[in-house]
Amino acid sequence: MTDETLDPKRHLAFDGASNLRDLGGYTTKDGRQTQWRRFVRSAIPNRITEKGQRDLIDYGVGAIIDLRAPADLDAAPNIFTKSDEIAFHHHDFWGDRLKGFKSSPTSQGQAEKLADLYRTGLEKCGGVIVEIMTTMTQGDHATVFHCSAGKDRTGIVAAMLLGVAGVPHDTVAADFALTDRYLEDPKRDHAESDPLTIPESALPNAKGDTLPIYMHSCLPRTMALALEFLDENYGGVEGYLLESGLSTQHIARLRSKLLD
Repeated sequence: MTDETLDPKRHLAFDGASNLRDLGGYTTKDGRQTQWRRFVRSAIPNRITEKGQRDLIDYGVGAIIDLRAPADLDAAPNIFTKSDEIAFHHHDFWGDRLKGFKSSPTSQGQAEKLADLYRTGLEKCGGVIVEIMTTMTQGDHATVFHCSAGKDRTGIVAAMLLGVAGVPHDTVAADFALTDRYLEDPKRDHAESDPLTIPESALPNAKGDTLPIYMHSCLPRTMALALEFLDENYGGVEGYLLESGLSTQHIARLRSKLLD
């Protein structure tokens, strides 16, 4: 069976872009496929060159959604904020809703601890997730969405989209884990079997970074656990979005964009 995550069309190696990946080409439970050039996930595109920007526009991108906090936008402004060709949208995904978050002391392992963050985020961020999904229904162009690394906030939004399309959980989890392949993270040593090992060369640059080390992981089990949480508590992604306030019309529009 072909690994759809490694479709050569998935990774968009545009000049200066990082972790830029199309959500097309995934087979759904009913045998359909998600369409290319509809939704593209990414790390912050603040280093994308003029050529890379032109390639993105030529790819059909008409909107970009920045999921970062306002302070992050001030520190690293989005280069598309004042674009004449790509509409810019900002939705602060976390806000202050996870202030003081700590993983459960009973959670053992990196995947479980990061999944605690995702489960808590899903419980507390339903309103902003609905806003993001509503923005994504607009227009017939491709939409890029990103946070900083294109892993956590971006990964949850990607899971919402693929869940609406009916993509199986294991595929959604595998797509999430692709960040390990396409994101250069100095706090992760790719030479080690444990993706959470911090190389000694990166330690001097890590001063002041108070994030627990599991925050740098992107293990597929993390997303699998988050999806299991939605199944058990909301009947799945669609049930979660409906309970959070997304209309059936918006869900139908998203599904149409993803599949038709």
